[in-house]
Parts: sequence; C-alpha cells; structure tokens
Amino acid sequence: MSADGVTIRRAVADDAAAFSVIAEAAFAPYVAAMGRRPAPMDEDHAPLIEAGGVLAAVDGDGAVCGFAAFDLSLPEAWLGTVAVAPPHQGRGIGPALVAAVEARARAVGATHIALRTNVAMTQNLALYPGLGYESTGTRTEDGERVYFRKALAPAMAVKKPVDALYGRRKGQAGGTVAPEDPLLIDLSVPFDRAALFPAADRLCVEVGFGGGEHFLDHAAREPGAGLIGIEPFQTGLARAMKAAREAGLANVRFYQGDARRVLEWLPDGAAARVDILYPDPWHKQRHWKRRFVSSDGLDRLARVVAPGGEVRFASDIDHYVRWTRAHVEAHPAFVLEADSADPWPHWPGTRYEAKAFREGRTPRYLTLRRA
Repeated sequence: MSADGVTIRRAVADDAAAFSVIAEAAFAPYVAAMGRRPAPMDEDHAPLIEAGGVLAAVDGDGAVCGFAAFDLSLPEAWLGTVAVAPPHQGRGIGPALVAAVEARARAVGATHIALRTNVAMTQNLALYPGLGYESTGTRTEDGERVYFRKALAPAMAVKKPVDALYGRRKGQAGGTVAPEDPLLIDLSVPFDRAALFPAADRLCVEVGFGGGEHFLDHAAREPGAGLIGIEPFQTGLARAMKAAREAGLANVRFYQGDARRVLEWLPDGAAARVDILYPDPWHKQRHWKRRFVSSDGLDRLARVVAPGGEVRFASDIDHYVRWTRAHVEAHPAFVLEADSADPWPHWPGTRYEAKAFREGRTPRYLTLRRA
C-alpha cells in the first residue's frame, strides 16, 4: 500500500529511533494546548515493533516518514498512535496508514476498530470522521479524550462481485416452466406495478425462495401486496408456480435467474420489502465475493428499497450472519433494526430451515431498515 510515492510496510527494530524523532516533532505543537507532553512523545516503540504492532511509512529514498501503532489482540481492534513527520504532512500518508491498519484488522476477522485522541488535537477531531469514524463519547483520562469507533466490512466485501447467479444454484432436473408463461416477468418491458398487480398497493420481492413455502404463505396472507419471487432452481420455481395457480393467487409473479437482473430492472424506491431467506453461504473464503449480501448487493438494495422499507435476512450459518451484521453497520443506507433467534410474525417456516434445525444449527433473523 502506498500514498504519494510512500510505501507502507511492517516496522522493524531499527525503525524505533526514527519513530521517536517523528513523534517528538509531530506532537510538539500540542504541548502548549495540553499543558504537558502528549503520551506518544514518550512512548517506547521497541516492544510494539517486536509484537508486530507497528507499520512504517517509507519515502522513495528509504527514509521513515511516518508510523501507525495498533493492537489486534484485544476484544476490539485498536488503532494507537498515528504520526507523520511534519515535512511530509498533507500528502495523504496518515489516512494511508490508517487504511493499512484497518486492512490488517479485517484480515483477522475484526468487525470494528476503535481509537482515542485528546480533545486538544483538533486536527484528529477533523480527520477521523472524514475516514468513517464516529465519536462514541468523551472521558476524562489524563485530560479529556474523545473516543471513536468504525465498523469494518469484511475484507472480501471490497472485491468486485462475480457476475454469476446469486442465491441457490441450479440443481437436478424436475418440473418445466414455459418461457411465455404469464406468471413470469419480462425484463424487456419497463416495470409497471399497476399492470402486473392491479390490486396491489406495494411491491415485495423474495430472493431465492427455494420451495416457495414462505413466498406462497406471504402472498396468501397479504393480497394487497404484489410479490415477485426469484429462484434459479427450476424445480422449485415450477413447484411454486403450480402451487400459486392451484391456490388462485393473483398477486404473484416469478423470475428464474440472477436476482441482480431484477434489481436492475426495478425503478428507484419500488420495493417496500425484500426478503433474502437462507441464501447460499458460499462457505469457501475464495467464494465469499459471490455472497448476495455484500457492499455491492447492499448498494443495489438501497436503490430499490423505498425509504423506511425493509430487507429481511435469515441464515443458519454463523459466519454469514456475522458477515451481514458487519456489512450493514458499514453501509450508510441501512440500519440493523432487529437481530433475533425468533422468526418474524406469521412465519410459516421453510424446508431448508427445518433441515438446519435437524442438523443442530440455530437460525438468526435480521431486519434491515432503509434509512
């Protein structure tokens, strides 16, 4: 990682002397305001370096021009001293050091990172909010200190998502669906809620409905809602369409394929609710970029879900639940309103959920509110 020709690397023992010189110069302007020497000016960097808790910024000539200390062994990742030599300030080195520490924190699974600074250090009070940190309050500790905290989306979230089916993948053959079936939506025609659902006053979408247990129950209980169900697995799609016809449900439409295509087709703020129930967890780390819940996925949902609307997420995979919490907290468009082991009201259950219970897994049910 670099900033303006400066490389960031792990600190070595020989850097300790340079760190002391940099801290002395960087924090000297605050001595008068604080009435004492700031703690970083007298910090012993050698033990931190030995523990692997310091990154060094090095210029093109190999000279150390900044550093950042951190501790990832605590319950919450901690960003310590960040200092840049005065001649090199204003080049983006400080933010680059912070970003490098955050990347290391994400790599070890941290979902948040915290820091503190003195109220007299006005530059820091302006810098950290600009880097996504939120103040969590002040405390009187050897002077007045301001605490900050930032949610970290998992490392894989920043990678480009795979342009492939999201949700359950196609499985064995079973059931057929005619392409011209009137229950299927046509993405080549602009979305028109009144034409698709004449009696509906709102639109709901379910991504990867599997066997359709929840989707069909939802449609029967809420005839005033128009429902679009998305499922790449043809057997489940055919079964759900057949059941919808037998039940006389007039408020459902279906799509077989990638849910992103439907989200791209829908206009801004079109959906009152989107349900993502037991999506494919993509267990292997190299496949996490395929998960439906991601920075990219939340961006798409933020455009489609109306302000005040909901995204409901259910999963029995602990890592995917933690992943989702972290992504939601890091995304400005959503608030995690509810997080429970109890399902939502009128929950009919699904066959996948029943399998999870049989195998000893406990699902979580998350409600995301569109800010």
